[in-house]
Amino acid sequence: MKVIKNINNNIAHCVDSKGREVIAFGKGIGFYKAGEDIPLSRINRTFYNIKDTDYGVLRTIPTVIINTAIYIIDYVSNELSLDFPSSSAITLADHLQFAIQRKDSNIYLELPLLQDIGQLYPDEMRAAEEALHIIERMTGVKLPRMEAGTLAMHFVTDRINPRTTAYPDTAAITEHCTEMIEQDFRITIDRNSFNYSRFASHLDYLIRRLSSHEQIESRNTDLYEELKDHYPDSQECVKKICAYLTEQLSQPVNNEEALYLVIHINRLLSRI
Repeated sequence: MKVIKNINNNIAHCVDSKGREVIAFGKGIGFYKAGEDIPLSRINRTFYNIKDTDYGVLRTIPTVIINTAIYIIDYVSNELSLDFPSSSAITLADHLQFAIQRKDSNIYLELPLLQDIGQLYPDEMRAAEEALHIIERMTGVKLPRMEAGTLAMHFVTDRINPRTTAYPDTAAITEHCTEMIEQDFRITIDRNSFNYSRFASHLDYLIRRLSSHEQIESRNTDLYEELKDHYPDSQECVKKICAYLTEQLSQPVNNEEALYLVIHINRLLSRI
């Protein structure tokens, strides 16, 4: 396994003996230089078919979170006899980092759909609840039970494309919202990037909630007001997006949903 470039101390972008690019995991393999061969005995895990944008994402996520995500994907795959794409560990690691950041910022959600998720996807919900224990054991972070719902849906959407079923207008609505962001901030957003995929997924769930007359309810009013003052440009953009969503879905967007749109948009912009 020959090194192309290092991602961090324990992850390297490599090419195998058949010329295929791969992300390799192993303790200390990031210290090998470009062009050097890494002994296969030093490699614990490999992932193929990874998008170019994922390499940058991996650099921003602590190794302990990546290892936790790999462990959880393996657990869920074995427990539920599911096949996940090779990128699942990376998307889950990004999901976990965002959940931990929410906790560190004292942002706690109340998910009205938590019971519905448990009824619709009981196996995934049970696996997600066990995943919370795994996260606490491996990272020392105890996430609130609500996060089991978001994890369960993550497992579901990694094997089911939500935009191919119930809401045929979702893609068009998401694209229009994206164009609004591009126009307000005078940027071009890569629709194939990992970060945009996370943003689009959030919009997808928001559209689903609005269409079902369900929205996130929390006690984050003060935080919303604080973010409005701290990110006025994002807030103005979110106001336009909320007005558009209300027009399209005949359901007003509450402050809690607007709060998370501000957070997701800022997260998207920070990685462009």
